[in-house]
Amino acid sequence: MRLPSINIRRTFAYAMIGGLALGLLFYGIVRVADLNMGLSPAGSVMMALLVGILIGFCVIIVVKLALCQTAYDLHCYAVDLTGCSLPPPAASLWGDEVAYMRETLRQALDNVPRPGNYPQIAQRLVMVSSTAAALDVAASQIAVHIQIEGALLLLLDGERSLLYSAAAWGRASLPDNFTLDLHETAIGHALQEQRLVFYSGMQVRELLPLQAGSESLTLSCIPLIVHGQPFGMLCLTSVGVDVRLSEDQCAYARSIGDMLTLALQSSMHRLLFDRESDRLAAFEQLGTTLDSSEHFDVALEQVLRIAARVTDSIHGSLLLLEPDEQSVRYRITLKEGSVLPLSVTAGAILKHGLAGWALRERHADIIDDTERDTRWLPVPGQGEMRSVLVVPLLYGDHALGVLTLADPIPRHYSRRSLALASALAAYAVTILARMEYDTMVERGNVALARRIFEGRLSADDLNALLADREQIERMFATQTRFAVALFVGVRGLDRLGEHMPTEQVLTQVITPYLSDLCAIIHEHHGYVEHHGDGGFLAIFGFPTIHGDSRISAMRAALAIQGCIRHLRGRWRTQLHCDLSISAGVAPGDVTSGLLGVDCYQGYTVIGSAIREARHLQQLARVDEVLVADTLVASLGTESIFQFEALAPFSPNGGDDIRAVYRLASGHP
Repeated sequence: MRLPSINIRRTFAYAMIGGLALGLLFYGIVRVADLNMGLSPAGSVMMALLVGILIGFCVIIVVKLALCQTAYDLHCYAVDLTGCSLPPPAASLWGDEVAYMRETLRQALDNVPRPGNYPQIAQRLVMVSSTAAALDVAASQIAVHIQIEGALLLLLDGERSLLYSAAAWGRASLPDNFTLDLHETAIGHALQEQRLVFYSGMQVRELLPLQAGSESLTLSCIPLIVHGQPFGMLCLTSVGVDVRLSEDQCAYARSIGDMLTLALQSSMHRLLFDRESDRLAAFEQLGTTLDSSEHFDVALEQVLRIAARVTDSIHGSLLLLEPDEQSVRYRITLKEGSVLPLSVTAGAILKHGLAGWALRERHADIIDDTERDTRWLPVPGQGEMRSVLVVPLLYGDHALGVLTLADPIPRHYSRRSLALASALAAYAVTILARMEYDTMVERGNVALARRIFEGRLSADDLNALLADREQIERMFATQTRFAVALFVGVRGLDRLGEHMPTEQVLTQVITPYLSDLCAIIHEHHGYVEHHGDGGFLAIFGFPTIHGDSRISAMRAALAIQGCIRHLRGRWRTQLHCDLSISAGVAPGDVTSGLLGVDCYQGYTVIGSAIREARHLQQLARVDEVLVADTLVASLGTESIFQFEALAPFSPNGGDDIRAVYRLASGHP
């Protein structure tokens, strides 16, 4: 729209011409009236001109005053209409009010948004290929109607709950890697509440470290929303002028922000999809590594690389520990994708650093900023790391190692990053277990003892055995010792399988039977030698002795006697079947030792006590526990257990007649 080009000098010229015209008109009136004023014709003309000049000056003064008032009224109206700051009229006597009003009108018109431009703006935003280009289009369009010198685009990282600087335009910029906490900053709160907010003066300096001069700043923050959820914040900056947007300008800025959000969504979703696809591909690659790798060091290096890849980490390390968990047996260090030499010591890290804390606490954690957390110890040559993530590698109660990831950007890691790293740590433990890493962390026969005796002894008894290396060495040497054998058997399983599915027999009969018996044997410090096909063999006084093995065996027999009655009652009620369960207990010598070589090594126990206990079980009737006479005699007449003598029998079918006793029910 073209504005008038007239100025105040031309207006004054018109006023002076009008005054002269009035002076000449006055001269004409005097001549027509033939008034004799005693003036010559030349004098009359001069007087007419003087009168005209005076009239012209009067008109100029009146016009000047009127223009001043009009300019002031126009300024006030334009400010109220647009809601923006406009310069006031000049107080100078020689100011040009006409030019001022023309410029004020132009500025006011420029600050009135034109929705008719929306299709063109949307089309331009769709065609851009980068976030910076999209902000350039949006900010330049806003600058046409609102006095801004710069713009910032802050996007939300939902994983970390941070606003990060995605692009800048004009006289606005932020330091590299700058972030704002969504929950702890005023701009973050405004975005969560979806409010358009204004800041000025020192408020702006406190909120954002804008790289600008010493001029006063005004910041207008427009929230960007997608389906009711925060997406980012568009921040408009003005230098040297306090800009307060009108309702129309706010609506216009929000509209441009909505179009900017739509333009960014597709690219952001594409980046997110690519990132998740890359993470999925990394885990698939790790699964292939787990299946094909034959060396744990190669597999663990791959785990570390993938951990750094899925968490966008610059640095990573994976430490494997000695059995004492006080020193490092193996270390892999990764920096910017390159594996560093393994000569770097880690003793101080385990004693005073974050890795040592994670191992002692058995807990994974994130350090948002290492400058505020003393648990992080920097390593020479590593560079300044501001964010750290640590996950211990745990196998039961035993710590195998620790995974550490670090990055120079503060608040780099999110809870999802921690979950991904924890999953990869579990992968690492699986790899170590699959490749029998326990032979590395447990020296000598400790790993073999764990493999052989795990499940056969209670957890406490096993730990006590593994802690005594001398006893382990004695256990693996062939030896004969006194012990008490307890054999429990089930009759009728074959008939049961004829009218009941084998899966049901396994899950509802055999599994609870063996589970309850193992629990009883472990409670009384016994050793489970065999369980299967309904036969269950336990030995007391082996491999370690806890008190009187005879007493422990008899108490376990009493508990089993009550347990089998309970099991048979439940089977009759639920499965409509009746199985015969009985037991035999006998003392004697047993011989133990290793069988096989290398990974096929096993452990076996044989002896007369086992043979006699099995024979007594075969003689016993339903729910009976038969006890060898030698065991009853060794307990004496003051025994806390009650026995009932039965008819003697011949163990070998010869002349050797032996007494046999039935254990009476009770709870001594």
